[in-house]
Amino acid sequence: MSTILSLLRTIDTFEHIRVAICAAREYERELSVKPADAGGREGVSAAAIVL
Repeated sequence: MSTILSLLRTIDTFEHIRVAICAAREYERELSVKPADAGGREGVSAAAIVL
């Protein structure tokens, strides 16, 4: 029984890690996209994090 609980905790931990990595990759993509209306605004990021 304890082996099953340990396995479930490990799976849950891996899921949290996977979600965090996906969020980091998405954030990185948003930072690399240049907004079309940014004309003369150098250094202004259009990316936003919504938690």
